[in-house]
Amino acid sequence: MFFFLSTGSAVCSVFQTPPDLIKNLNEIAEIKCAHNVSSYNQILWYKHIQDTRFTFMGYILATSLKPEAEFETKIKLSGDGSKNGSLTIASVSVNDSAVYYCAAYYT
Repeated sequence: MFFFLSTGSAVCSVFQTPPDLIKNLNEIAEIKCAHNVSSYNQILWYKHIQDTRFTFMGYILATSLKPEAEFETKIKLSGDGSKNGSLTIASVSVNDSAVYYCAAYYT
């Protein structure tokens, strides 16, 4: 069977790379995010552990980097919210095993 699902728009896209990431303990992990929505100036980051709620980690507003307090010592945000950014986990631990999402937004 073949299923085709569409969001209704092919011109607004958010790209996250890499699609999968496997790291050893204490290694550095970096996830990149880019979007092509010219009116959006924010990139937001979320962490999701199976069977739990999404956790908001922080955002990039233009060039202002705003990690949430609980992640300030764990992650580094970089980039420009109007086009691309990255989330870096300084020293990967078992508690970092999760699915990470970025989203583009405007203020």
